[in-house]
Amino acid sequence: METSYFGFWFFWYKTVPREIVFYFKILYLKLLDSFSIPIIIRTFFAPWKRDEVFVENAPLNIRIYVWVGNLISRLIGAFLRSAVFLGFVVVMVLWVVALISVLCFWLFYPLIVLFLGVAALFYLAKGLYVA
Repeated sequence: METSYFGFWFFWYKTVPREIVFYFKILYLKLLDSFSIPIIIRTFFAPWKRDEVFVENAPLNIRIYVWVGNLISRLIGAFLRSAVFLGFVVVMVLWVVALISVLCFWLFYPLIVLFLGVAALFYLAKGLYVA
């Protein structure tokens, strides 16, 4: 990298934002893996904790009892997987807000410093002439 005035701006506005996006992409992949989203989508209506009962040659009332139990197990599984997916959506919204905030702060930081420096000079100049 060039050590000049243009090298600084190249670093500030091209190299570092690319790294920020890269690290946020790593965080996204880690969150996707932590929440197990592909598995949740693939097994959305699977029974909770694989709690499923099978019967053969049973009377009708036992078959209905087993069918209702299996249905309730699947509904509990869908409900809990929905809760995990909702938590993932909330975390992803926070992730997007953090990414936008960090990038905006990084990109506008030189302007913020310049503005605060000029504001400080005006404040000092105003304070010098007040009698």
